[in-house]
Amino acid sequence: MTAVVTTGLAAPAAVGALAATEVWATRSLGGSQALAASCLAVVALTVCRRWPWAALITTLPAASLGYVWLAPMVALYQVALRTGPVSTVIGASATAFVYFVPWPHLGPADWAPSSVALTVMFSGLISGTPVILARLVASRRELRARMAELALFRTREHTLETQQTMLRERARLSRDIHDTVAHHLSLIALQASALEVSVPPERRPSVALVRKSSQAALTDLRRLVTMLRTPAESTAGVPSPGLADLPALVVTAGSHVSAELGHLDGLECPSAVQEAVFRIVQESLTNARKHSPGAPVSVVAGQIGTNLLIEVRNEAGGSGPWIPGSGKGIQGMTERAAALGGSLLAQPAPDGGFVVQALLPLSTAAARL
Repeated sequence: MTAVVTTGLAAPAAVGALAATEVWATRSLGGSQALAASCLAVVALTVCRRWPWAALITTLPAASLGYVWLAPMVALYQVALRTGPVSTVIGASATAFVYFVPWPHLGPADWAPSSVALTVMFSGLISGTPVILARLVASRRELRARMAELALFRTREHTLETQQTMLRERARLSRDIHDTVAHHLSLIALQASALEVSVPPERRPSVALVRKSSQAALTDLRRLVTMLRTPAESTAGVPSPGLADLPALVVTAGSHVSAELGHLDGLECPSAVQEAVFRIVQESLTNARKHSPGAPVSVVAGQIGTNLLIEVRNEAGGSGPWIPGSGKGIQGMTERAAALGGSLLAQPAPDGGFVVQALLPLSTAAARL
């Protein structure tokens, strides 16, 4: 910005300096009145950008001297650059006329054909050059503006094309998820429901847990499919899990999971933070079930100042088959916390277990990130 302002001020100052130099160099060619007219023409250049016609008219007496060229040409240039075609033609004609007329103070007129031809050529050069330069500058500015509009249009077109590609990809992903994962989860839920009534009573809680887990997974999957198929602004009505769903999540995880969630009652928390809390606890319980199956797990959540602290800790050991993981769970939890302006720490505990601690801000501004 400073460079633009400096350039905008330097050009008029340089032109004014050249015009003043011309007046100084020709000061001895006329009397005091001619010098006054020349000086007045230089002063007129200070307002030629704002009032180009007034500046041009003020420089014409100096133009009639025959040896002051720069100030009238600059004023005519501004007229051609800042006014319409009619004003430009009138200004150029007036300037050419002043330079062509053999004014009495210039001495005897020479009407020889060669002298008249040279005068016509000189008048045309003095009046035509500023107009041509002004038209070139105006054309360049217009071309630059058109190129900027074209670049903006191309950017918008590229953005729209990218959005359309993303929507098509989201639709494809939603179809693939629905046709594969949802199908298998539905079969698991149906088979668990049928198996629940045929197994011995002591095995029914485990089968019921499988049924409830598969049904909950189907619910989450349908929500994700809806969000993939529907633009973001249309998913406001799609329910998302929050703090109120944590007790059910803990119960579903099994009897070896304990929780202290009483401090969350009545806590005002943005929906984005609530969903992040639910997903972090859910992923932490899943990891504990994979890597330390059956080991005691504790879930603690509470408010600390303007932040919400979540801790999921599992002890070492456990009994049951070990299930390998993809290694993406902790990364996903960390990204969720970071997206809301929070932080997450996942590391082995001193007793051989594992602990996940997340600190999320409760501010509404963070929820909009």
